Amino acid sequence: MERLVLRAGAPFGDVSFWLEEGSIVEVSLGGARGAPRAPQPWGQSLRDHLLGRRRFPVEIDFSGISPFRVAAMREAMQIPPGVVATYGEIAERIGHPGAARAVGSAMARNPFTLLVPCHRVVPKVGGIGNYGAGDGPATKAALLAWERREAQGDKPSGALERSSRVGDRRGLQEA
Repeated sequence: MERLVLRAGAPFGDVSFWLEEGSIVEVSLGGARGAPRAPQPWGQSLRDHLLGRRRFPVEIDFSGISPFRVAAMREAMQIPPGVVATYGEIAERIGHPGAARAVGSAMARNPFTLLVPCHRVVPKVGGIGNYGAGDGPATKAALLAWERREAQGDKPSGALERSSRVGDRRGLQEA
């Protein structure tokens, strides 16, 4: 099976997309060296996807990923832009209370950075936690700040809003 790699510009730098048979099999921050540019609208489509305005126009291929990880990733896709949920909340939502660490592992192994917004999932104890893309937690904080600024207007306190799907509106402080 042949893999195609394309680069697209985004407001926070280049993003690389790996495709097989027309579906996305991996996404990463940074442009793959020598990869051709993706069609021009992909950068805007990625921005619109992150801001919750519309779905990205290319399907994600979840084949080969465990049902638990897919459920956790799909649930992360339900978190609105600039809003966060904890690993434990995601575990509860997918019917596995007490599996916060497994959700953390699923987010850490997310091959679809940005399309599956694992940067919106944070630890219960506060802060923003780790992030495996870009410059780690600094990139995660920058993505959340960008989303908050673009999608919701800047919050003067700098607090991150919690996902309303669990009825908890306490702010989490950025690291």
